[in-house]
Amino acid sequence: MLASRARPSLYALIAIGVVAIFFYLHAGTSRSNPKFPIANYPSGDSTTTNATLGFGGLWAVSGPGSPRRDHLEQAAQVTGLELTIPAQPIWSEEDVDNFKWPNKSESEVTTGTVKAWLSHHVVLREFLKSGQETALIFEDDIDWDIRLKSIQVPLAQRAARSLGTKAVDPSLYPWGSPKDWDLLYLGHCGDYLNMIQKGIGVGHHHPGDLERLKHVLYEDPTMLNHTDLHPFTSSFLTALTVPERTRVLHHSVWPLCTFGYAITRATAQRLLKDLAPPKEDIHKHITAYDAAILTACRDNHILCYTLQPELFHHMEGESLIAGEEANPVHRPPVDEAGLEQVKWRKETSNIGCGFWSGEFYPEGDQKRLAYLQKEVVGKGKCLKPPRHL
Repeated sequence: MLASRARPSLYALIAIGVVAIFFYLHAGTSRSNPKFPIANYPSGDSTTTNATLGFGGLWAVSGPGSPRRDHLEQAAQVTGLELTIPAQPIWSEEDVDNFKWPNKSESEVTTGTVKAWLSHHVVLREFLKSGQETALIFEDDIDWDIRLKSIQVPLAQRAARSLGTKAVDPSLYPWGSPKDWDLLYLGHCGDYLNMIQKGIGVGHHHPGDLERLKHVLYEDPTMLNHTDLHPFTSSFLTALTVPERTRVLHHSVWPLCTFGYAITRATAQRLLKDLAPPKEDIHKHITAYDAAILTACRDNHILCYTLQPELFHHMEGESLIAGEEANPVHRPPVDEAGLEQVKWRKETSNIGCGFWSGEFYPEGDQKRLAYLQKEVVGKGKCLKPPRHL
């Protein structure tokens, strides 16, 4: 009798122990690094996300006859974005020579790079003419996630405001006061805190590298698992102990590429005047427009922040610069490292559900456009086999 009475109590103790272990393990997997508290913003609040993503305008750099413009405009239409694409001149050899003058023979800047540099200047000047206070500038070969406007941007806006020193009305300044930042890297190919030749990620970076920077981490349900991120990005975030499905907005150190960057009027004026002027300074050894901006951010001439992983990434394919060079199939190290994964995933690097694979372009079909706007973008459903199941 005594044994039979004790048995239920024993079972109860075992059950309690199993439950306790479960909750302990579950808590252990969801805990973040105590050094890096994670902001948990409500997702889906797009009240401050308008057709220009909370900036004064969206401006695209696209040359005459660019084969990428049509798909860029289709993606913007599906997403509900309003783009301004200034007309670009056809740059001549004389324009290129004038950029390199008087050190043409010593210049290391390529023809394609000069034309891209000058094309960015056209957009900067058009932005200043508009009278708007801020702008987000795209290159025309970028991709983004279908949940950009509904989830990703509202979360990034809250993160940006949290780093500001001035309280603002979110309806007026969704990204915080323009006095609290000069440039925001929302589209790039990495900010690895140093030259990539010195090594990236595990074994080369450590949590302290992020700890010393002004930053904020926040959860984003649209984020890819680390195993699906670009190899450099995955290793970099892992080394910094950034948890899964978490983005980090931090003070820029060594930001690469200018796929999508937000600027203020004062920043645009400085880029045109002294930070990245329309004239090569051979003594500075800067060979590209994005390198000039990197230098300005790295040396603290302007206050820059980088969002990692980025919201905009360039699509695999021919770029403005590559189309001008003798060997257009040559890829930068970051693109080369991510190429196999892009082909396997059928998605642009660090983009979870984007346009590159072609399923979300309406191609002039108004019924399909309405369907994509309502069912894909409106409901945040990827609807790509087998993810549509």
